[in-house]
Amino acid sequence: MTMIGNEEKINKPADPANLTEGEKKHVPVIEAPEMVIAGRPFEVAVTVGSIPHVMEEKHFIEWVELYLHNKLVGRKELDPSGEKVATVIFEVEADEALIAIKEIETCRVRGVNICGSCGEKSVIANLRAVEKCNVHGIWEEYKKIEIMSGEEREEGKKCVWKA
Repeated sequence: MTMIGNEEKINKPADPANLTEGEKKHVPVIEAPEMVIAGRPFEVAVTVGSIPHVMEEKHFIEWVELYLHNKLVGRKELDPSGEKVATVIFEVEADEALIAIKEIETCRVRGVNICGSCGEKSVIANLRAVEKCNVHGIWEEYKKIEIMSGEEREEGKKCVWKA
């Protein structure tokens, strides 16, 4: 478990390769494109758990949040509904400035990819889903996505990255 300031601890699986049944019900599952274009909206689906979590009055998921590169991009409050699957859809847009921010934050050689053909830039950023179960606390998961610069490039031409 990890502390969020003075807030509740974040639960993490003991062995991410071998989740327990309880972990399978709580660790968020993030579905998102592997690559997105800065400035263009894309959809991210967050499902609470790889197996259904109950959504009953005494035991349910209270909320789900989604972050892109540590910036909150959406939060959805949930109610006990009797449904077994808690899935939230977020519409996200990566700002072109994120590419510049990542370039400044990380090693200039490995932080940003620059295409040898067209000069476009891309960065790898984290999507982070966080959810709170009213009984079992806060759980999180990450997914890396590639964010391409939104500037026009030749369609259908695969980028060739220079390190």
